[in-house]
Amino acid sequence: MIIKVCGMADPENISGLKGIEQVDWMGMIFYPPSGRYVPKFGQEAAFYKQLSLPKVGVFVNENTAEIIRKVNDYGLSLVQLHGDELPEQLQAIREKSNVKLIKVFRVGADWNWKSLEPYVALVDYFLFDTDGPSYGGTGHQFNWELLKAYPYQIPFLLSGGISAQDTETLLNCYQEFPAMAGIDINSKFEISQGFKDLEKVKTFAAAIRKEAASKTKLKSNDKN
Repeated sequence: MIIKVCGMADPENISGLKGIEQVDWMGMIFYPPSGRYVPKFGQEAAFYKQLSLPKVGVFVNENTAEIIRKVNDYGLSLVQLHGDELPEQLQAIREKSNVKLIKVFRVGADWNWKSLEPYVALVDYFLFDTDGPSYGGTGHQFNWELLKAYPYQIPFLLSGGISAQDTETLLNCYQEFPAMAGIDINSKFEISQGFKDLEKVKTFAAAIRKEAASKTKLKSNDKN
């Protein structure tokens, strides 16, 4: 079960995160209006590039050339597109880089699975977040029961208002939804924007990892 900690920006905080072995990916936001916008923290890109923890760059309606520049400058392993990016742009990124692609969809009351169809052949993962008035996270959850009807085989990550109190529910989702690959956590684990409570992250990640291992066996047995 992939555990992604998003919205990391502060260098000292990041140095602590990389010591939490249960964390798989670190999300870094490259959307200037965000309070977690990485460049505003003043550290040179070379600091982030040398980090061994796989880095996910989060972009919102950014041009392809700038995305590729950030991939190279920051050593990104994955690119997460959180805006209204068209399939043609995903294809262009694939042609210019070996980076893996995550396309975010914000789930609201009028949700329709058909909106994913043009992206199925282009992404490595989908990520489902809660719909809101802006492109940033809302800190709230959508109706996760909707994921029971997920019609594709592309693995997905679950995001949106996840907190330490959701551990059991998340594990049940992981067992119940065959394509669920992991989770994305952010605001509910913060002391301030871009600065995570590392003890809280560590405790949560350890609990998720321990229980997910046993549920993965059940998930595998169900497939067999």
